[in-house]
Amino acid sequence: MSSYDDRLLELLGKLKLFGIRDRLDSLLDEASRSDLDMRQTLTLLLEREIARKDARRIEMALKLAHFPMVRD
Repeated sequence: MSSYDDRLLELLGKLKLFGIRDRLDSLLDEASRSDLDMRQTLTLLLEREIARKDARRIEMALKLAHFPMVRD
């Protein structure tokens, strides 16, 4: 891994973009396979991060609610 890769992962962590940080290679591979330009790639990365954070927020809210069961 290059120093640029290390720095990128460090910056993503500082910005609390853990979903992007943890899946960066697979997300960039997906963007490459889809032949996305830089703006489209950035949009993909941010959409995935927002979706991950939304899912975690819902999961935490359900845990805090102490419902007897969760229906799908």
